[in-house]
Amino acid sequence: MPKTHVIDLYRLDNVESFAEVRDSGVVACIHKATEGRSFVDTRYASRRVVAVKAGLKWGAYHFFHGNADVEADHFLQIAEPDDDTVLALDWETTPGDYTPTADQAKRFLQIVEAKIGRKVVVYSGHAAKDKIRGKDEYFGSHRLWLAQYASHYTVQESWDEPWLWQFGSEITKSRVPGVSGYCDVNQIVGQSVEDFVKSWSSTGA
Repeated sequence: MPKTHVIDLYRLDNVESFAEVRDSGVVACIHKATEGRSFVDTRYASRRVVAVKAGLKWGAYHFFHGNADVEADHFLQIAEPDDDTVLALDWETTPGDYTPTADQAKRFLQIVEAKIGRKVVVYSGHAAKDKIRGKDEYFGSHRLWLAQYASHYTVQESWDEPWLWQFGSEITKSRVPGVSGYCDVNQIVGQSVEDFVKSWSSTGA
């Protein structure tokens, strides 16, 4: 059974205690900040303060709809990243049943990275596998946060392994102390917890 080191949340997850989350062995939280051109997760800012105070590393993700120029600016405005904030592109099929292309995803990454001076994490499951053709050095230079609910993971050939593996969610009825109900759970891959924490906001290149 994989171990939960990181949780990712959005506004409908019910967090009762970030201290309990931390005490369970979780070291970081990545929270939804924005989606599309204008949506803002109303729990992002307030939870950030409490989670960081509890000693957790903090990250923000954007659910991408495909308009890189508009969405990148929207994400940065709401996420308000400091030097220790991980930023992640959530690349999957949208509620409108559209999966952004690799070029669109690449454009989003380039815009955000030009403004913050470090690489963005790529969160994806089937989208990266479906949209990236062959081994892509640009995508491969980014840390991969893989979504795959299975006993073992497989990655698109641009990567050798994920940086973080989302192995469970509401779908698999995954739970973490301090969160009432189910939530997304993630395991660190390829490094110790200590090294993961030390390199949290690095480029990962």
